[in-house]
Amino acid sequence: MKQGKNYENGFTLAELLIVVVIAAIIVTFAVPGFVRIQKEWSLWGSARMVETSLQWGRMRAIASNSPVLFEIAEDGRGFAWKDTVTGDVFTTTAWTMTGSARIASSPRTPLRFYPRGNAVPSGTYRVEGETGSYSIIVTPGGRIRFQKN
Repeated sequence: MKQGKNYENGFTLAELLIVVVIAAIIVTFAVPGFVRIQKEWSLWGSARMVETSLQWGRMRAIASNSPVLFEIAEDGRGFAWKDTVTGDVFTTTAWTMTGSARIASSPRTPLRFYPRGNAVPSGTYRVEGETGSYSIIVTPGGRIRFQKN
């Protein structure tokens, strides 16, 4: 340190303002990307939730040796499994989708899995959201596939 002069450590106001402006510009461009990623992950999670539930229904029908019925809410934002004999809903299988995701299309009649694992009617369940859609395809043999549209 030099004698006679008072040096202080730190930043000047101009330097701090420049850093804040640069940070604000970076945030301005980054936030829309983060929002889109969050919406995409929400849609993906909802579609995977439908796929997992369909897998559960198939395994339930096989394990209990009795058919189960997959019902979708009228607005397409929720679904649940029912016992075909009693009509009771399996409460742990009732789900509501997150964000703007919903089941936009499905077979006309509710899906039933039978004790041998087969599905009637087979078909495609399309889960849509703000960022796109996913399809969950159920074959007559009960195979379930997941794909991005």
